[in-house]
Amino acid sequence: TPIENSLADLWTQMEFINPDTLGSFKFFREQFLLPIERQNDEKAQQKLFHRVRPFFLRRTKEEVAPDLPMLTEQVFFTEMAAEQKKQYDQMKSAVRNEIFGLFDDPTKRLQVLQALLRLRQLANHPLLVDAGYTGESGKMDDVLAQWAVIRRAGHKVLFFSSFEKHLQIFRRFLEQEKQAYAWLTGDTSPQDRAREVERFQSDPSVQTFLMTIKAGGVGLNLTAADYVFVLDPWWNPAAEDQAIA
Repeated sequence: TPIENSLADLWTQMEFINPDTLGSFKFFREQFLLPIERQNDEKAQQKLFHRVRPFFLRRTKEEVAPDLPMLTEQVFFTEMAAEQKKQYDQMKSAVRNEIFGLFDDPTKRLQVLQALLRLRQLANHPLLVDAGYTGESGKMDDVLAQWAVIRRAGHKVLFFSSFEKHLQIFRRFLEQEKQAYAWLTGDTSPQDRAREVERFQSDPSVQTFLMTIKAGGVGLNLTAADYVFVLDPWWNPAAEDQAIA
């Protein structure tokens, strides 16, 4: 399980697995969390790792799926469509003024993050913030062009996004094109989850699997996939790495 927020996650997990291994939370905070996170104390890091090491099981790709090829990563930069960029620039100007007005007030910083989130969504597809948008998305056009080439070559692709609404836009496109797909989000039941995984793994016609980054990072072995598209970066790269692996 990835440690996503802070070392406090590790204490919580260990307290569940084997209570008192890391002492009380007050002890853990004073001895490990603060020295490591604030002071980068290497001795504290080594001491903590020594204490939890017996409980770690690390599986490598070579052990789990030796037939898989080496991982190759490519960062692809895309340009926004003209109408999309117009909306983005308008919101960017409004957001810039909003941020300058709020950032010095600690109680308003959540609003700053929300403003930046809107910009991220616009860069993906304006439909994420404007239900009435009828124009194009540069990112979606580029992704679909790459997907078409890969699909025609007979490969299978995982689509990851941190926004379910973003995946739904691709879902509607696939349905319009009468292309089979699998679907997985945090709301998918365990029974449906198993069914979708089986369809993707065994049915040659299901070449596309749409899933949220969080739902896709837990307990899946999708060895039928050759490619992974990360449609928008997740705030924690460890969660992305887990999902891709």
